[in-house]
Amino acid sequence: MSEVDLRPMTLGEVLDRTFKLYRSNFWLFAGIIALPYLLILLVEVVSAAFGSVSRSAQGVPQISPTLLASALAGGAVVGILYAIMAGAAHAATVFAVSDLYLARPANVRGSFARVGTKVFRVLLIFLLIGLVVGGGFFLIAMVGAILKSPAIMGLGVIILIVPCIIFVCRAAVAIPVAMLEDLGAVRSLERSMQLTKGHAAQMFLIFVLVVCLSYVALLLLQAPFMALAVTAAASHQAPSFGLQILQYLAAFVSQVLIGPIGTIAFSLMYYNLRVRKEAFDIQHLMASLGPSASPNAPSAA
Repeated sequence: MSEVDLRPMTLGEVLDRTFKLYRSNFWLFAGIIALPYLLILLVEVVSAAFGSVSRSAQGVPQISPTLLASALAGGAVVGILYAIMAGAAHAATVFAVSDLYLARPANVRGSFARVGTKVFRVLLIFLLIGLVVGGGFFLIAMVGAILKSPAIMGLGVIILIVPCIIFVCRAAVAIPVAMLEDLGAVRSLERSMQLTKGHAAQMFLIFVLVVCLSYVALLLLQAPFMALAVTAAASHQAPSFGLQILQYLAAFVSQVLIGPIGTIAFSLMYYNLRVRKEAFDIQHLMASLGPSASPNAPSAA
């Protein structure tokens, strides 16, 4: 994108620009999003190799309390590292989209360099969203358990699904807000609610698209190897080390292919909502004429 194209867009135009941006900068986005999935791939390969060696040496690996404790501790460390890497990749993707959208140069290293400690802001936003959604279902479960009524529990879950979906859709641009406007987690969620008011349906359609693409990638890349694994299990044989590696590589490729799309779309929706509701195009033009204004700062209106 050689020049800035700031104008209100329909959802179709946002998605069209999403895929154009993704195709023309594929290696940039793949390089950013691959970081957390490389960690998972490495752990899976090491685990598969350990299991293969154990089966060859002993037939059935013996699990001692010490080994189990070590595995749990290692899993916790890997989980924490993965969360931090995934948050950093998500934030770096937002910065990369912002730079490309505003016709500035973008690269993997520069995008990650801008994240820094803001990664914890991303994790806190995800945690708050999870607490709100999970807390609601937990309360319904507690009420159903106290009243000893599965019917009330089931009805409560059904009633709660729609508000939870709406909340998640309204919070969809909280990460771009936190990164590009340098706001805290709670304030970013509030700002996302403000920007997405009247546009929750568009956010929901983007979520649906990403989920559908994920399943398509799963079927195309992973299903053949999963079928072989099921066949091996049916004949009471453990999947071979080579088959496991192929499964893990297929999962890695599908995750890298689909992973950036949602973040790109929501980042573009953030700017689209800014243009529609706050005349961001005029703000950006004014900022380009003078160094005093920040192009990402919300308007006074």
